[in-house]
Amino acid sequence: MAMHAPNYGAGTSLPPRYTQEEENAPLIPKDLTQGKFTSEARCNDVWASVLFAFNAVAFAGLNFYSFKSYANNLANPFTVLEDGSTVATNAFAVDHSLAFLALTSVAITFGLSFAYFVLIQRQTAFLVKFSFIFSIFFTIALGIIQIMSGSIFWGVLCLASGIIVLFLYKYWAARMPFSVLLLQTVTSVTRKYPATLAVAFSGLFVQIAWSSLWIFSLAINYSVFQRISNCRVEETSDGKSKVVCDNNQLYLVMIYLNFVMFWNTEVIKNVVHVTISGVFGVYYFFEGSAAGAPSSPTLASAKRALSTSFGSICFGSLLIAILQTLRYILNSLKSDSDDSLMAFLSMCADCLLGILQGLFEIFNKFAFTQVAIYGKPFVRAAKDTWAMIKDRGVDAIVNDNLVGNVLGMGSLSVALLSGFYGYLFIKVVQPNFYNKEDESIVVFAVIVVEMILGAVMMSVPNGVIDSGVTTTFVALAEDPQTLYRTKPELYHAIAESYPDVTRNVRGEHVIHD
Repeated sequence: MAMHAPNYGAGTSLPPRYTQEEENAPLIPKDLTQGKFTSEARCNDVWASVLFAFNAVAFAGLNFYSFKSYANNLANPFTVLEDGSTVATNAFAVDHSLAFLALTSVAITFGLSFAYFVLIQRQTAFLVKFSFIFSIFFTIALGIIQIMSGSIFWGVLCLASGIIVLFLYKYWAARMPFSVLLLQTVTSVTRKYPATLAVAFSGLFVQIAWSSLWIFSLAINYSVFQRISNCRVEETSDGKSKVVCDNNQLYLVMIYLNFVMFWNTEVIKNVVHVTISGVFGVYYFFEGSAAGAPSSPTLASAKRALSTSFGSICFGSLLIAILQTLRYILNSLKSDSDDSLMAFLSMCADCLLGILQGLFEIFNKFAFTQVAIYGKPFVRAAKDTWAMIKDRGVDAIVNDNLVGNVLGMGSLSVALLSGFYGYLFIKVVQPNFYNKEDESIVVFAVIVVEMILGAVMMSVPNGVIDSGVTTTFVALAEDPQTLYRTKPELYHAIAESYPDVTRNVRGEHVIHD
């Protein structure tokens, strides 16, 4: 049946209730499934959308000023060394070998990422268990290496974390079957809706384009405002050198540019997350129902993410961007300060903000899932997420960690294999796009770039799986009865390993077998 783009209406944020008479109904009645998606739309947190648009205009205005100023100084765009010497900045000569390496690298990293995606579906239980054990010993080994290298504090912290989790292995192992089922379900749904991968790739390309524009903007603005600020290199009392400027214009511009980078990056990432979460939400609530699931809900979900829910995405992303900007300021103060006490206090504050940022990113992920499923404004989604965290917080963190281990190991594996391909290409093919005296540097650079490419490519299926697992977990916590009615076999399989699925986050036992 044809289905209009599902949107959210007011007053429908709570899961639908079911009467006792409907307990044996094979399918959810159509009027109840419409409790999640209605034909009426309401834009939430419009002020955040307006602020985001204003910030985009301000960024464009700053760049217009800087590009114009830079163009007026093209006669002397670079700093000339005192001895008049020149520095070779390009060890590569772009030719067919480099092009071949680039094309084959994309193909190989894509193939490795797809292969690991298939492996997750076929060897889910093994990967969950193996990746968890691997993460424990990797953390312990990292702690030992840090202690041996002199980083006592961080080494002891890593070592203690790994040992504690190792002693709690039985507790984590009891939660593994639930994570296995979620991963298997999500990967099968992804294969049913491959457009979710297209959304993730689109987000990746947009992020690459935005990052490229930002790097270009950063270089131009730094050149312009460094000249205005009359920055120079001076020696400190301990014989080290540092950059000293006569005013704060350059520093303020760098803070603003980093804030813009953080905010836009978060918005792009969360638009992708909300879009994919919407698709999994449609599958959870409509597949097997009387209303029926649409054949291609991805476009409709993307429209919601970019329209009615865009303000909420900008709002939540802004909070993360502020934390990241504060950390950038603290790191700048730490590196520029000659006072050891101030540097230590900045480091401690940065550590606390880092922990807060990590927790808030996890919290945001669940909150944006509420936005995707129910169309809530961000504040209400945050309140409901907090209620869910208080009720299912331990389960959410454990499940997120177990799934994250599998995805993280995939990123590491694909990155290492991609780097190994780059090494083989240099050694076996022996391309002529580098000078022999630069071979060690070129080999290192190619391996690093290949590893980054592999990790970036693997981030696409990882993002889809992570969004799908989060959405399914939230939907189960809010409304398990929908799964009970539409997909009873899956529900009973989950109930065996996760008994709490019989009640929702409000403590209501909605399932009575």
